[in-house]
Amino acid sequence: MDQEFSGEIVEWRGPAPYYFVPLPERESAALRAAASTAGYTSWGMLPIRARIGSTEWTTSLWSKDGGYWLPLKDAVRKPEGLDAGDAVELRLTFDPPPRKPKQPRTKRVPRPTGSREPVTDEQLTIVPANQATRADLEAVFGTTGATAACSCQRFRMLPKESWASEGPEELAARLREQTACGEPNAETTSGLVAYLDGEPVGWCAVAPRADHPRLLRDNRVPWLGRTEDKTDPTVWAVTCFVTRAGYRRRGIGRALARATVGFARDRGARAVEGYPDLVDGGSVGTLAMFIAAEYAVVSRPGNRRAVVRIDF
Repeated sequence: MDQEFSGEIVEWRGPAPYYFVPLPERESAALRAAASTAGYTSWGMLPIRARIGSTEWTTSLWSKDGGYWLPLKDAVRKPEGLDAGDAVELRLTFDPPPRKPKQPRTKRVPRPTGSREPVTDEQLTIVPANQATRADLEAVFGTTGATAACSCQRFRMLPKESWASEGPEELAARLREQTACGEPNAETTSGLVAYLDGEPVGWCAVAPRADHPRLLRDNRVPWLGRTEDKTDPTVWAVTCFVTRAGYRRRGIGRALARATVGFARDRGARAVEGYPDLVDGGSVGTLAMFIAAEYAVVSRPGNRRAVVRIDF
């Protein structure tokens, strides 16, 4: 399905500026119908190919205000010399994969528990998430349980949003947009993916601290007893670890924690920090993981949490 139309660039300012082109009502309605036919949730995020001028890229449309908005990354907007208020000519292509026929149910085979032997850094390959594929991320996060439901969006959701209101499909689409997975030439990405013998086995979220609305607004851990500029884009945050089922307790999280240091520094961060749980680690990591990566404790806001940091 191809569409061509004119639109105006608008700017949405959250913790960082984002630029969008709202789709006209007619085009939004046509896409909604096509998405429903293809088996997508009526107003979930839709994978799309877009073209402005000489620039073509893949992204996902955002559902907003009863229609769809096309996000414009800086890597697309700046080469074309575009800014808020500019009118643009757009071409969109929505080409969903054919729906798979239902297969007869088979008896479920128990998942193997896997080895518990610790892995070494030499055994792992850790890459920026844009070098991973969508299938790699799905393998790490799984299809059921808390990690699949959240898709690492706990600290990124906006006011009045929740896991229930947005749903796993949309949150997973947001993760794909943030990571630019499958786009190895993308200028920005938001995490790391670990591989063992070619299999994706772990994920770690590391991105500018200011890109996490709920970390800035609703979470007291990073701020208690500290005087910090919450909007400083040069301070990065490590907010989430996920190890794939069958590969846990083998040191993959520790290796990912070590990799966050170079990842953030190489992308212009002047500091990177984490917020480990001192009891069980959970999705935010353990203190031991960060200490092994040479993070230093800078505060302890309560008996259960710590703030750890490296300044470059």
